[in-house]
Amino acid sequence: MRRTDPAEPVLAKSQEQIDEFCAYCQRNGRFAFDTEFVTEDRYETEVCLLQLATAQDVLLVDPFEGLNLEPIWNLVCEDATETVVHAGQEDLALCMQHTGKVPRRVFDVQLAAGLIGWEYPISLQKLVQAVRHVRLHKSKTLTDWRKRPLTLSQLRYAAEDVSHLLLIRDHIGDRLGERERLEWAAEEFKTLEDPVLYRRVEEDRLMHFKGAGALKGAQLAILKEVLDWREALARTRNRPARTVIKDHILIEVAKHGLESFGDIRELRGLNLADRDVHALGKVVQAAALLPPDRWPQSREREFESPAEEVLIPLLTAVLRSFSRRHGVAYGLLATKRSLRQLIRFVIEGSASHLKSDITLMTGWRGRFVGQLLLEILSGRSGLRVRTDHDEAIIDIAPSAERKAKSSP
Repeated sequence: MRRTDPAEPVLAKSQEQIDEFCAYCQRNGRFAFDTEFVTEDRYETEVCLLQLATAQDVLLVDPFEGLNLEPIWNLVCEDATETVVHAGQEDLALCMQHTGKVPRRVFDVQLAAGLIGWEYPISLQKLVQAVRHVRLHKSKTLTDWRKRPLTLSQLRYAAEDVSHLLLIRDHIGDRLGERERLEWAAEEFKTLEDPVLYRRVEEDRLMHFKGAGALKGAQLAILKEVLDWREALARTRNRPARTVIKDHILIEVAKHGLESFGDIRELRGLNLADRDVHALGKVVQAAALLPPDRWPQSREREFESPAEEVLIPLLTAVLRSFSRRHGVAYGLLATKRSLRQLIRFVIEGSASHLKSDITLMTGWRGRFVGQLLLEILSGRSGLRVRTDHDEAIIDIAPSAERKAKSSP
C-alpha cells in the first residue's frame, strides 16, 4: 500500500477497505488512532469520524455510512497490536462504550513526552513541530463533525491527527530507551487499561458534585436519588445531564427537600415538562423516607493543616526544580493531592497508611523522588537555593547533622 499524504486522505467507502486495513495493522503490529466526536448536546459521546494510520497509509472511516466498526474497536482492544494515540483517554473510552472491553497495548505520546522532559500536557501541534518540524494547520477545532458531506479541509485536518504519530512514537521511544525510562512509560500506559478510568462511577459523581459538600444526612440521600433520576432521564433523551436540570437546581431541591409540584415548578431556570416535575417530586418524597443507614456518607472537607500549608509549597518548589533538571514534566510527576498524601503519611506515621497507597512512594515516582522527599521531610537532607541566570535551582544535600554522624 502506498503512503497516503495527509493532504489527500482516503475515506473508506466499503467494509472491505476497513477489514483489509485492520488486517494490515495487525500484520505490522501497530497503528495510530484518533477519533472526532461530539459530546456537547449528547448523553453518550457521538463518534463522527475515526482515523487510523500505519507508516504507509492513512484511512478515515465515517461511522455515518453504516459500515461495521467492530474490527477497529477490536484492534484497539487486542494485545497483539500497539495503539498509538495522543492524549487518547477520551478516544479509548469509546472502546468501552461500544464493546465493553478495555484498550490494550496503548502508547500515548503525550504521556511519554512528559517522561523525557517536555511539558505535560503538550499539544500535538507542539510535538509535531518539535519532532517533525512540520506546522499543523489546526483550523477545525470547533468544526461540527456531524454535518455531511465532510469537506476536503476537514478530512485533511483529521488525517493530520494521526499521520505523524508513529514517527513521533519512535522518536520518543528512542529517547525513553536512552534514559532507561521505558518501564516508567509502561507503568503510565497500564493505567489506560483500567476499566474504572472509563466508567461513570456513581459515588464519585455524588461526592464531586458541586455543592454536595454542604449537604448532610437526608439531604445527601435526596441528592443521590435525584441525581440517579436525572441520569436516567438524560440517558433516555440522549442529552447531557446538566441540560435536563441544572446542577444548582438539584442542590436546592435536595437542600430543602422540595417535593410538591408548586415548590419545584417555581424554581428559576427549571425547564421540565409537568409530568417530569411530578416525577421529580415523587423521587424526593421517597428519598426523604429512607432510613439513616441508607444515607450516603458525608465527604470530609479537605482542610490543610498548618504543616501542609508550609510543606506543600516547599515540596512543590523542590520537585519543580528537580524535575526540570532531570527531564521530567512536573505536571506528570506530582499533584497537590499526592503531596498532601505523602505529608500525611510522614506526619501521621505508617500505622494509619500503607506505603503502597502513597502515589509518590510507588512505581517510577517512588524510585525517582520517593526516598528523596522522605529524607527532606524527615530532616535528613537539607536544601540550598542558587540562581543560574533567570532560573532558581534547589540543591538537595545531606544535613549537617547527618554529615557529622557519617564522618569517620
